[in-house]
Amino acid sequence: MNSTIQKKTGKMLARRIAAVTLAVMTTVVSVLPSQVNAASKNSVKDYLVSENNYANTMNTVVEPYINAYKQTGYITGEKNASLYYEKFIANNAKGTVVISHGLGENLEKYEEMIYYFLNMGYSVYGMEHRGHSRSGRLGIDDTQVHVEKFDYYLEDLKTFLDEVVVPEAGNDKLYMFAHSMGGGIGTRFLEKYTQYFDAAILSAPMHEINSGKIPPFFAKMLAHGASITSLANKYVAGQGPYEDPYDFANGNTTSEARYARSWQIRQDNEAYQMGGSSYKWLSECFYATEKMTSYSEARKVKIPVLLFQAGKDTLVEDGGQNKFVRYAKNCKLVRYAYGKHELWNENDEILRDYLNKVFNFLGEN
Repeated sequence: MNSTIQKKTGKMLARRIAAVTLAVMTTVVSVLPSQVNAASKNSVKDYLVSENNYANTMNTVVEPYINAYKQTGYITGEKNASLYYEKFIANNAKGTVVISHGLGENLEKYEEMIYYFLNMGYSVYGMEHRGHSRSGRLGIDDTQVHVEKFDYYLEDLKTFLDEVVVPEAGNDKLYMFAHSMGGGIGTRFLEKYTQYFDAAILSAPMHEINSGKIPPFFAKMLAHGASITSLANKYVAGQGPYEDPYDFANGNTTSEARYARSWQIRQDNEAYQMGGSSYKWLSECFYATEKMTSYSEARKVKIPVLLFQAGKDTLVEDGGQNKFVRYAKNCKLVRYAYGKHELWNENDEILRDYLNKVFNFLGEN
């Protein structure tokens, strides 16, 4: 190789190294929260994670970003239950969002939503409910969902707010983001403890359980009867320990990219593997849903509430949600006719509109 060729090769190599170095530096700077003003952009569309190349974006952009904020801990809830929590403190926070997750879920499932909240300028706190994931298990095996009293969920949340969230959030506005079972918990909390939150988002909240082919009256009678016998802590008929075959067609979202990632997270982490529920849990939830949608209780909720309803929801019924919307003082209903239960985990078209409504609501309240 002559000297001219060597010089050209050396220059090309140097340029390539410089380009790669710059790309790496740019990537690192883009995800480090210490270098980013979380409220620097005005529209959530600037951050939307597309279904195209979804898993890679979540792994290389979203996870590093939120993990740089993440702090974890445990508190002690009712009956000495160990409760796991996470917190993410945004730079120049506009407010604080508290996540209340759904049945059988974990906080990792909300990573994408946490990413949006942080980038739009909101700190985030979340606790895994008793009997779920990294919080203390309560069932007859490590995967059963069981609770002695539904109100324990409310008292756990109050303890989390009193001991962790409120002291740290200070004078920040406090918002609830609650899904499914967590939406039922959140609703009862808003009715019982009216002074904590400035506004709330209820996403497909568990206001009325879909009992499938079993008539609701019979399902309630069966659950209530079983709950006062030796069957109380047994699995509801047709349910059992954790089994999770890949079944996108019958899943709770029309986004296969998002479904697949949530499914894989459960496969890879034994702590997130949740099975069916006990008769006691079901009975307690039936009682709680009747109460939370009653006129006397729902009318106690006077803060602004945005309630999202999914037209293709197979887990909760519209009826209970519609009753709550009628009775609550300041509740707005948004319905997605073609959306499934996990609206915050839906396809890009639905999610884009959903997120715009979420952040417009937060901005107005």
